[in-house]
Amino acid sequence: MLRAGEFPPGEARLGRRAVICCTVLAVVFGALSMGATPAIAAKQPTPPAATKQPTPPTTSKKPVIPSQSQIDKANVDAQAKATQIGQTQAQLAAANVSLQSLNDHVEMLVEAYDHATADVDAAQQGVESATQDLANATRDRLDAQVQMSVFAANSYRGGGSLDRMSALMTADSPALFMTRASTLTALAHHEQSVIARLQTTEEQQTAAQAAANAALTNRIGAAAVASKAKDQAIDAVNSQALGIAQINAQQQDLQAQLAVLQGTAKDLATARAQGLKRLAEEAAAAAAAAAAARAAALVAAARAKAEAARQAALDAARKAAHGGNNSGNSSGNSGSNGNSSSNGNSGGGIVPAGGHSVSTAAQRQRAIAFAQTQVGIWYRWAGIGDTGPTVTSSGIQNLPGYDCSGLTMKAYQAAGISLSHYTGAQWDQGIHVAQSQVQPGDLLFFATNTNDPNTIHHVGIYIGNGQMIDAPQTGEQVGVHNAFRSDYIGAVEL
Repeated sequence: MLRAGEFPPGEARLGRRAVICCTVLAVVFGALSMGATPAIAAKQPTPPAATKQPTPPTTSKKPVIPSQSQIDKANVDAQAKATQIGQTQAQLAAANVSLQSLNDHVEMLVEAYDHATADVDAAQQGVESATQDLANATRDRLDAQVQMSVFAANSYRGGGSLDRMSALMTADSPALFMTRASTLTALAHHEQSVIARLQTTEEQQTAAQAAANAALTNRIGAAAVASKAKDQAIDAVNSQALGIAQINAQQQDLQAQLAVLQGTAKDLATARAQGLKRLAEEAAAAAAAAAAARAAALVAAARAKAEAARQAALDAARKAAHGGNNSGNSSGNSGSNGNSSSNGNSGGGIVPAGGHSVSTAAQRQRAIAFAQTQVGIWYRWAGIGDTGPTVTSSGIQNLPGYDCSGLTMKAYQAAGISLSHYTGAQWDQGIHVAQSQVQPGDLLFFATNTNDPNTIHHVGIYIGNGQMIDAPQTGEQVGVHNAFRSDYIGAVEL
């Protein structure tokens, strides 16, 4: 089946070239009518000098973006501080339990001190009572001593027992005798009583004084012991309370440190997110500028190619008008194309016969436009653009991804054409063209054996000027690359 723009065999070569020129111009101006294409990755080759890219708008100084490892470390530090706070909370709980136990012990010792103080008071009262008893005994002793002295003096002056006997013998009557005898007996008893009292009061005085002194000494000693125990217990409580106050202060300090660390982690994460967003915006702006420059380059190249084709058509028409050998040349060129189809990959890739084209120039341009919007997206095995886990140099991220046939399938799906998600199937979906006839939008295929389509392993979308957009391999991004590598095997127009 004929390709779009081709004439049946036998028509003039000049007409075929003119139609090709018109087709190229239609593709280029179709692209312009769709507006500037989205961003292209920084991997694209430098455009020709004639269409030098404009310098992207200058931006402010690049932000200092915290690394993910810095954020992770800040989070680890905050967690460690939180763990430390938990430890101090456990210490505080244990210290409070210990303080309660000490307080209970102090209460017991204070009660013991109060008891000892009461004993001292009681002992003091005993001392006062013993002192009073001592004073009474001393007074009685003095009285007994006075009476004893009087008795002794009277006995000395009166001759003792003789005077008593004289008093009895000189009595005038028996009644008086009995009275005097009773009196003398009473006096003798009194004498003995005074002597005994004197001895008793001396003994009582000594005993009372000793008991009072012993009681006071014991009670004062007990009070001193109780007071010392009480003071030690109070010191222990004060020390424990000070320790608790220190733990509380430490915990407050740790809480403040934790707040700072948590704030630091949050600030780092925010700064990283904002910095990455800014870099992405700057990259998008630069890529948009590059895309605009590339579109301008494509227009210039298309114009130059159209002018060359027009000039070639005019030269051919001029030669035909002067009776030149255009028919022979046409046959020669057809033979050359036949060689390209039959000699494997001899400079132009394999061009099998058969197949048919189903796409329009506008559809091919829409496929290119979609592929350009995907530039910079990471390669993902079996990816068709859906968001999912993708391994990059920064770790595992949830990003959309493509493999090579997934990108071409989605690109033509955006243009309304359905393709299989498999390079071998896409090789058979369309019409095969020689390398010299490849147009923007054609699919380019690559193989490990450029003479065997069964070894095809890669596909990209041709965008002109010897470049293509493709999803290269794991660890790389969709980008613009050289179209005709050494493993190029052929092209297909859908």
